[in-house]
Amino acid sequence: MKKIGFIGCGNMAGAIIKGFVNKNCVNSSDIYFIRQNKEKQAQQASELGINGCNDYESLIENSDILFLGVKPVVFPTLLPQIAKSVKKKNPLVVSMAAGLTTDSIKEMLGYDAKIIRIMPNVNAAIAMSTTAVCKNEFASDEDLATIKNLFSSIGLTTEVPENQFAIFTAIAGCSPAYVYMFIDGLARGAQKMGMNKQKALEIAASAVIGSASMYAQSNEHPQELVDKVCSPGGTTIEGVTTLEEYKFTAGVVKAVENSILKDRELSKK
Repeated sequence: MKKIGFIGCGNMAGAIIKGFVNKNCVNSSDIYFIRQNKEKQAQQASELGINGCNDYESLIENSDILFLGVKPVVFPTLLPQIAKSVKKKNPLVVSMAAGLTTDSIKEMLGYDAKIIRIMPNVNAAIAMSTTAVCKNEFASDEDLATIKNLFSSIGLTTEVPENQFAIFTAIAGCSPAYVYMFIDGLARGAQKMGMNKQKALEIAASAVIGSASMYAQSNEHPQELVDKVCSPGGTTIEGVTTLEEYKFTAGVVKAVENSILKDRELSKK
């Protein structure tokens, strides 16, 4: 069993670790991590049964696969600092940073590192992530297969060309926030009309899960399913036309577009 290290253990990295541990695809004793907040590090180590490290050198030494789970802005400072240790151990380096290409990460490390780029989402914590993967020229097909197998245990994993990672991020990495907003919006509407908010949230979440599953299991276009739900002169078509009156689809399209532009902006820094 390969040993896995995480530099950083915030929301995303923490969700991935929880997914790996809960699905038993990695032994918790084979996971090492380090984060700046030592109080939270001790708490996570205790809760998940994983190994907290006091310094980067010991973490890297224990890592056959090294996940970089810090914010993109930290990379230019962090990577030169750990480059010597990483080059000596030569682990498979896995980045989940938005906007940073495998080439830019290789340049920061200063050698021909084996790099896999991933973009999961927070649903990894419940083994329902949607994860994009790609590799650089120094990582092997076997390296890529190793990461794909790991993430396939906690959701859908798909190879995406690196030049389309910003698009993937906009529709899979950012969209959980939009879905949460939609669920809350449905519940707020119900609350406005007299239903208990908590009950409305439960109903809305169930409806969203069921609708997504219905589409995933059908061979129909989403708009065909919309038409099937809408009866002439009924309540659903009233709601659908109201959403379009308030530019629902246009707003979603613009959110995707702006997320992609932001990712490209980050990649230039």
